[in-house]
Amino acid sequence: MLQLIVVRHGETIENTLGLCQGQTDGTLSENGIANNKLLANELSNIQIHKIYSSPLKRAAETAKEIYKYHQIELAYRDNLMEWYLGKLQGKKFPDDFDITNLGDDMENAGLVQKRLLSFLEEIIDQHKDQIIVFVSHGLTIKVLTTILEKLPLNKVSDVKLMKNSGYKVFTID
Repeated sequence: MLQLIVVRHGETIENTLGLCQGQTDGTLSENGIANNKLLANELSNIQIHKIYSSPLKRAAETAKEIYKYHQIELAYRDNLMEWYLGKLQGKKFPDDFDITNLGDDMENAGLVQKRLLSFLEEIIDQHKDQIIVFVSHGLTIKVLTTILEKLPLNKVSDVKLMKNSGYKVFTID
């Protein structure tokens, strides 16, 4: 039985401004840095076997904070990156932003689901009876949650957005 601790990166300056980051790096806010330290301390007593993180700076810095407490491998995987949101990246989210109805220049939930399923298949056999951490992003975690909770993808909008520096534990048989 695999335990998967899914972590959302710390708060960024862009989060506080309501800006769409998508696959841009983002910059952790002072609050994000402080909350990542609290998160890492909270996870310090768990025997984690490996950390996988999105390579985007905001997630990588969150993963590095957790890593400080563990003598394990930290690997960066594009599969855990946030959705590519095209022309929205760097701009304020529109009031009518709907993740189920995106423009043609954007990655959709189905494409994100495909890359996450591929990654899960790869790591599940490698980590039987272990505890691993995924450090990722809000919208990507929503899709991951639909997979892990066996929800239809069209329910992705109903999945609550995880708080920055938050985490949830899933068990995979």
